Amino acid sequence: MAVGITSCGYHVPFCRLEREKIGQAWARRTGKGERAAIYFDEDALTLGLEAAQRCIEDKGKSGIDGFYFASASAPFRQRSSASFMAAACDLPSECETSDFSGTIRSATSALRAGVDALSSGRLSRVLIAAGEVRDGQPEESEEEWFGDAGSAVMIGREGVIAEILGCASRSDDLLDEWRRDTDGFIQTQSSRFATERGYQANLVAVGQTLLKKHNVQPQEIAKVIIPSPDGRAHVNAAKKLGFQDAQIQSPLFQEIGACGSAAPLLLLAAALETAKPGECLLLLSYGEGADGVLLRVTDEISKRKLSGSLSDHLSEKRLYPSYSIYKKMRSYFAENEDGPELSNVFLAKEEKQNVRLYGTHCLHCGTRQYPIARVCISCKNHDSLQEVPLERTGSVFTFTRDHLYVAADSPTIMGVVDVDQGGRLYLQMTDVDPEDVRVGDQVVLTLRRRKEGPTMHHYYWKCRPVR
Repeated sequence: MAVGITSCGYHVPFCRLEREKIGQAWARRTGKGERAAIYFDEDALTLGLEAAQRCIEDKGKSGIDGFYFASASAPFRQRSSASFMAAACDLPSECETSDFSGTIRSATSALRAGVDALSSGRLSRVLIAAGEVRDGQPEESEEEWFGDAGSAVMIGREGVIAEILGCASRSDDLLDEWRRDTDGFIQTQSSRFATERGYQANLVAVGQTLLKKHNVQPQEIAKVIIPSPDGRAHVNAAKKLGFQDAQIQSPLFQEIGACGSAAPLLLLAAALETAKPGECLLLLSYGEGADGVLLRVTDEISKRKLSGSLSDHLSEKRLYPSYSIYKKMRSYFAENEDGPELSNVFLAKEEKQNVRLYGTHCLHCGTRQYPIARVCISCKNHDSLQEVPLERTGSVFTFTRDHLYVAADSPTIMGVVDVDQGGRLYLQMTDVDPEDVRVGDQVVLTLRRRKEGPTMHHYYWKCRPVR
């Protein structure tokens, strides 16, 4: 059976900033549209994890033996984000994990590595996630052009909706975008030269190589998918390859912005929402060279049932009222290191409960409870208790608005959530207007930044409305 995409996922932050707000802050003209912007408890890891969880909700996690994470803005310089995310997805320790970083084409590099692992027979089912939080220099154009997002694909041999016909890659050490270990912002030398000699030349070269290798003409491609650094450059690259306007996938620049390594898989998901069996797609991504992936949509896509479209996902949003609040949300934890210093002994002991989200199931009366307990809270049985993974969905049993809790955005909604299939958790709510919360609301559990310790980022589960 052929190797290919079996599921796609994405997560665009609930919050956005209108580009005109950036212009007002710096007294200059800006482009139209919005940039997707993280809430104070999000980072590249949480964005990628949310996208990966959507793939698991779609296809389950049984048989996943590889988890790759791609990002040029991962929250850890040395700590495997992929290993932490695999634990949060409750994947077994035998699951191979790898981190891909250093370039905005790291997601397609991870995809190529996953295809090789499956084609060789070494792995059978790989989940690839990407997450990006992108900060341009204040007052420069990149500050408004960049956006934050997460995306993911699952690849395998069964239930393939888009067969991968081939991949290609090339490298080019042209100085275009970079970030040193001492930089707080992405540095650029954006210019017509960088766009034509770097972005356009590499995308065209890798696209031509792939089409020639597989003897495919541009008119045989239904969609060419190219992330855009500015909302315009992708059109020129596509036309250099011989594509017409109708064949060019929208880069969602007006709605999200240029979201780095998260963009290729996010745009692929968007293209697959309207793709038909037999159509060919060409996915290209840029970053110190370029990657290309040629795909053919299978009959399996007709059986796919989407819970919602990307346009629906994007339509649910909250606009930051000012540039100052947008900046506060991005710097809150860097300026508020008030979390505890936890030992690795404690973290290892609590991982199953706090990261993998296990509770206790009573085999005597069927009660599920959290945290893990030695005695059933209902029948007091202590002989037949089983540790089980809790569902990641539920409903609000009750809640309160806490105006005293110190956070970047007040009030903090504290909710008691009844988890589907049993169990009750006391959680913070996120991605919600406090006035919109109601008892009975359906929610999804989401791993977010909770506190900032002196030497460590701390994560814990919160809940958000179903989107």
